[in-house]
Order: sequence, then C-alpha cells, then structure tokens
Amino acid sequence: MSNARGHLFEKFVGSLLHAYGYEKPTTSTFNVISNGIELDVVTATRFDGRVVMAECKAYTSAVAAKELTNFYGKLNVERLSKPGVFGLMMVLPGLTQDGRASARAIRDKDEHFRYMDAEAIVEALRMEGLISTAPEGVDNLSDLAIVVTEQATVCAAIEIDEHTRTPRRVLTWASSGRVPAPTIDLIAADSYAQGLPVVDARAHSGPPPVESMPESVVLVPVASSVEDFQYQLPAGPKFFVGRKTALGELGGEVGTKQTTLILNAQSGWGKSSLALKFAEQIDRMGGSATVMDARTASSPRYIVEVLRKAVEKAASKGVLVMPDEANWASLVSGIETVSRAQWADPKKPVLVFFDQFENVFQSESLTRAFRDLALSARLVEGPLILGFAWKTDLVGWVEGYPYQLRDEIRSVARTIIVEPFGSAEVGTILSRLQVQAGVSLGLDLRTRLREYSQGLPWLLKKLADHVLRELRSGSSPEQLLAEALNIQTLFDADLAELGPQSVEILRHIARYAPIPAGEVTERYAPDAVQSLVDRRLIVQVGDRLDTYWDTFRDYLNTGRVLLEDSYILRLAPNQVARMLPLVMGNGGSSSVSVLAAGLNTSDNVIFNLSRELRLLGIAVYEPLMVKLVSEVVSASDPEAAVLSRVASSLRRHKAYSALVELATKHDGYVNAELFGAMLPSLFPAVSGRPSTWATYARVFLSWFDYAGLTSRQGNRFLVQPGAARTSAQRLLSTRSAMRSRPGIPQSAPRASLELLAKLGRGEDVIISPEKKCERGAIRTLAALGAVVVDGTGRVALHVPSLVDAGGSVEPAELRKLLMARPGGAAGLAHLEADPGVKPAEIGATLRREIDANWTPSVTHSIGGYFRAWARAAGVAVVRPARA
Repeated sequence: MSNARGHLFEKFVGSLLHAYGYEKPTTSTFNVISNGIELDVVTATRFDGRVVMAECKAYTSAVAAKELTNFYGKLNVERLSKPGVFGLMMVLPGLTQDGRASARAIRDKDEHFRYMDAEAIVEALRMEGLISTAPEGVDNLSDLAIVVTEQATVCAAIEIDEHTRTPRRVLTWASSGRVPAPTIDLIAADSYAQGLPVVDARAHSGPPPVESMPESVVLVPVASSVEDFQYQLPAGPKFFVGRKTALGELGGEVGTKQTTLILNAQSGWGKSSLALKFAEQIDRMGGSATVMDARTASSPRYIVEVLRKAVEKAASKGVLVMPDEANWASLVSGIETVSRAQWADPKKPVLVFFDQFENVFQSESLTRAFRDLALSARLVEGPLILGFAWKTDLVGWVEGYPYQLRDEIRSVARTIIVEPFGSAEVGTILSRLQVQAGVSLGLDLRTRLREYSQGLPWLLKKLADHVLRELRSGSSPEQLLAEALNIQTLFDADLAELGPQSVEILRHIARYAPIPAGEVTERYAPDAVQSLVDRRLIVQVGDRLDTYWDTFRDYLNTGRVLLEDSYILRLAPNQVARMLPLVMGNGGSSSVSVLAAGLNTSDNVIFNLSRELRLLGIAVYEPLMVKLVSEVVSASDPEAAVLSRVASSLRRHKAYSALVELATKHDGYVNAELFGAMLPSLFPAVSGRPSTWATYARVFLSWFDYAGLTSRQGNRFLVQPGAARTSAQRLLSTRSAMRSRPGIPQSAPRASLELLAKLGRGEDVIISPEKKCERGAIRTLAALGAVVVDGTGRVALHVPSLVDAGGSVEPAELRKLLMARPGGAAGLAHLEADPGVKPAEIGATLRREIDANWTPSVTHSIGGYFRAWARAAGVAVVRPARA
C-alpha cells in the first residue's frame, strides 16, 4: 500500500510539473519512509530545455529545515557540471518555520530556485484548472482537502452542523463532471472522513440521513476512590497522600502559555491519583480541568470530542469565551477554535488530561493523531495544559512504533517521573489505617506493613485493605503478626479472579522469574500478559518480568506462603546481650520496669531491645513484659537454642539474600560500606541518611556474624553459607569485663608477653583501672584469642599450651594464634618470603587483607608491631635495609 501511494505521488508530481511547462520527469530516487514519501526527479522546460532538478516530499508533519539545506547543497554540486540548473523543492505540508525562512532567503538571492508548499501547490492546481471552488449552495465547509487518486484529483471538505459546529458529512467535487465512485470509497475509508458519509456535492444536497451519522464517541472521566484503601481505583483528591515534589513540579508548569506534561511511572505507582489531585488544584485556582480515561479512545475523532468537552466546560465556568463560528470538524479546526478563544484571566488555565494512555499505543493512527495534538497545541497562545499519563512497563512495545511517535510527543512535553511513596507518605497511610481499624496497630505491625509494601502505593493500599478486613473479622494485630498477616487469603483472592490461561502465565513467570519479557510474549499472547501487568500481579524489571512480590512468587511455585522477612535490625548482639541474662535469670520472663532498673536505663530502651528479640523469634509479645519463647527457656543449652533461632530467622531475611548476592560479585567478601549502600533499595519505604544506613549495615553484619552466616575478617565479612561458626559472641552468658574484637595485635608485644609469663607461672591477673598499660596488654591478648576475661575481670589463658610453667611463650602456639587472626596468614607469608620487608610494606599487606582504612603512619606502626610479634612466634625476621 505504501509503495502504491508512493507511485501515485510520483504520478501526481509528474502531472503538476507537466502542467507547469516541464517535460515528463525521470525519477532519480524514490523512497517511502515512516514519515511519508520522498521523491527526487529530473526534468527540463519544454520551451528552452533548461534542466530542472526537483525534490518532492510528502510528510505527515512539517519537514525540518535541514532537508532544504541538503537539497540546496546537492543542487549546487549539480551546477558545477551543469550551470544554470533550476532547483525546485515541493514539500507537503511544508517546511518548519525555520525552513520557510531559509527558503525565502535562498529565493531572494537565487532566481533559479523555487519552493512550493501545500498552499502554493493548491494555488497552482487551481490556476491550471485541475481543481475548482465548491459548487454553489454549499456552505459551512471546513478542512478543505485535495484528494489524489488513480482515477482523479478532486476537492473534499467536511460539512459542519450550523448549530453544534460538529461534522455532518464529507462533500467532494471534481473540477468538472462527477467524482468517480472508487475515489468516493477511498475517501470514506480514510481517517479524514472520520466515519462520516461521503457524497458528491454536485449530485446531492441537504443534510445526510440520521441513520448514516457515525456512532457517538464514548467519553469517560477518570473515576476516583470514594474511601481509603480502595486500591482498585485511583485515590480521590480527598484521600491523596504526599507527592509534594511531583505536585510542585506540576504547579511550576502552570503559566500563561500552552504547556504539555507527561506523567511516567510503572503500573500502580499513582499517576492517575496525581493527575486527579493536579486537576483539583487547577479548579481551586479558578481554572477548568478535565481528566479523561483514554481507554475508550478508538479513533482520532475522540481527541476532538474531548477537546470540545473541555473547552465548553471551561466556557460554562467563565474561564474563557468561545470564538464566533467555533469549528469542531477536525483536530486542526478544533485547535484553531481554541486558539481564537479569549481567556478571561491568563492565570486561570484549562487542563485536558488523558489518563491510561497506553491503550492509545495499540493504534498507530490514533497515536499519530495524539502526536499531532501535542505538536499543534503549541499554536495556542492561552494557558492550555495538555497532560498524558502512561506506564513504563508495557510488555508489548516493539522497536519503531510506538517509540517514534511517543518520543515526538515527549519532545514538546515536560516529563515528570512519579516515584514510589517515601517514608512520610507510608506513615500517613498507616495512621489512617489505624484510625479506620479502631485499634492500635502497634509498632511491629506498622513496621511489617511498611517494609512489605516496598513503598509502592497500590501494594501498600492493598495490604492495608487486607489487614483492615482481617481486623474487622476478629483478628488482633498480634495474631496477624504471628500468622504472617494471613497473606494466603490475599493470594487466594488474587487467583480466584483469574481465568486458567492467566494463572498458567503467572505460574510460568514465577517458575523462571525474572524472565525476559520477549520469552513470555513468544509463548503467550502479549495482550494476556499485559492484562496481568494492568492487574499489578506481574511487574516489569528492566526487560524482564517478575511477580509483584517475592512471597507471591514462592506461593505460586510451592503452594505455601514463605514470607521473606524485611524488618530492619537496629541494635547489635552485644546490646541485646545486656538484657538477655537478666531475663533468663528471672525464669525467662521479666517486666519492663524491673529490667530498666536492673540495667539502669529507660523503659524505651527495654522496649527497643525486646523488639529485636521478637523480630528474631527469641521472644513473644506480651504487654509491658519481655518473655522468651519456651523453646529457649526449656532448652538444655539455651545459648544454642537462641543461636539456632537467630540463624533460622536471618536466613529467610531479604537482607541476607541481598548480602549473598553482593558477595558473589566481590569474591565472597562484603564490607559495611558496600552493604550499607545496598540497603536503601531493599527498604524504599524507610528514610535515612547515609550514616544511618551504614549503622544499620554494621548491625546486620554483626548479627550475621553471630549466627555463623558470615566470618569476620578485619573490616570485611566472608559470606560462606554453611561454613563453621567463628564468632565467640554469646547472648546468654555473663558479659566479659573486657570487650575486644578479634584481630591482629596493634601494639608492641613486650607488655603482652610479660603478662603471658605471669599467667604461665600461675600468678593472678585481674583487670585494674589503675594499671592502664596492663589493661592494654590484656585487650591485645583477648583480641588475639590468647586469654579470656570473666565477668569479675579475672584473666585466664584461653590456650594453656601457649605458655609453659616457667613463663616462656611457645612460639609455635603463638604462630597458630597469629595465623588465625584476619590478615595474619598473609602477613606471616610475606615475612617468610622476605624477612627484611619494611614495616610500611607489611602494614600495607595487612591493611589490604582486612580492608582497613589506616593512614600511612598507622600502617607503618602496625607493620612494625607485626614484625615484632612474628619474631616472637619464631619467624626469622631481619632488620630492613636502609633506603
């Protein structure tokens, strides 16, 4: 069809040039592209044989100025060998404003150049008698067109109703005689006719029969929710939450000139709700807003009818005054009508918003019409605001179309990206939920909802609606927490609404998720896949598809709800270890006030500590009490029971899954900085500064280390699922009077070796505040794993074979301890390979191995200390050579 249209254009150009006195042209190039038709021809005048080089373009929109520049360059190259060649550029509909200005400038200085646009070509056709004016008695015409077919070149126009100013029928006429029937059929089939009857003006008169009128366009405003948590509909302005940044951006675009806006986000992120809220702001400003559901758009006529509805609504509110002889025959006429309207106040805009716009992309002609709206609306001088909202997760899109047309709309618009909810917005929704429920949700349930929702507005409202129904049916917040929010009923309801094919698609995606979208649409109909996106049961992540929630994916695969926990741990194991021995000493249950007094702290601190215990499955909820689970209290080894429950809880936490994934990208090692940078993406509904996330990362890592899921190597953590636990941390034992972190010695060995000699000889060593040097030595030896300190401050050898009865240190045993510390093995290997290595170099090896942030001076000092410790461990260390 495109090729036939191209050859028809070629024939038309030839006829026009012949009528102008040129010989039959020869075609040098002929090309049909997505934007239209391009034709290069060469001809000569019939009178003097002068060569004419012509470039003809028929595009769907104005042609860029660069096309004129390119043609004029080729023309001048041709003139180098053929002086006097005449240049003719014929462009439909015409060049852009810059192009027209350039064409006038060339024509003024080059008498052998001519530019013809649509108006000039029509005038030429009229002068040559190839077209004529409308027959007598025909009036109320709009959108004059020249129709070129194989049979004839004729005129056409849309006849509009005298009262409604809307189209009634299409009239066509030839310069003489009747319009051929095939030509009438072609006009009727074209979008120009808009489904209206097409008649020969010379053969018919009077209005068309009523039954021949086209079907009415269906216009549906966007429906909004009438209550909170009605997640199936956009939030009504009354229930709108937050979005201050986006609303500020929208408000900043309101001015005295025409503006086009685009809201972009994934399905369910609140585009429609934001559009309705923006419309309310426009109405409060004294303007007029119309927000339409574009899913009913089925033809270009839809755009004109929406524009008419919006302008007539604005006129009824006194926002603008309609021009005389308004014309709604077509989009061009409608834009011209709006351009001639008079605004009562240039600060009171008219908003026309098209929501659910992705439906439009299913029709190229409809998308092209909306593109024309966006481009032509710039001619309006008044404050007309056009708005579009479409999803960024459309799985059926392909290259070329609709990307090109979509991007042409974007080229004249301001795109505003709608993000998920922030922490404050989630908090507002949860507070509303609590009011609706009539009971306190409690910090734990609020936190769980915040973290499960991932900051997605629709998922948060969906979960809130589910929790509200569960609470109203008799469940308590504590029961919901214990039963993982009873999520299975929610998933069962999701699946009950689907047909067999949709369920099959869901299970296929769940099995292979995340799966490339192309693989799914090759196996299943794209429309069926898109319907699941529209229902928000699957989401697009890049070019892949996944279920909307990891837990839903597991449910589809296993038939069971396996919730991956998503709470944030804020207190480290050593902080919890302050309280647990006291609770165990009281039989596994103690009041908050008693614990606060025993630890000389506040009730809030005890509440926070007990929260961590409940999250990790060590304690159960009981008002004003801290109560450990019976499995821990009755265990023969309570510490082992606690350790087992903590490890089990952390293994199903999404932070641990993310840690394992991160470690695979860094040779198995992760530090707090890397992990902290990842945490905000895992908890989008939680706000925090970078330093806060770094603290959370260190707390998580300390718990992973306690549970044996990682092994601390200096400042790094080796992630080895299933490896033996290396941490000495205990939660139920009496706390040591000396806190130390396993590591290589960071002081000279002399004082530590003297202390070991005392212990070897059987002397008592007790930590004393007055003996600072001895305290430092004890701390160094504890970090090395050579000694242990009990709750009374008494120091004992951890490795009895380390020192003999005479107080001499056994080098081989000391070497084992150095080898076991993070970085120790690499440091000893370096020294054995190069006994004269300089302190700075051995320090650099240690720093690299444990990922430390030491300054050069600290690196030098620690390297020197390590050389001394290695010498004591039997390594043949020699004095470094001087530089």
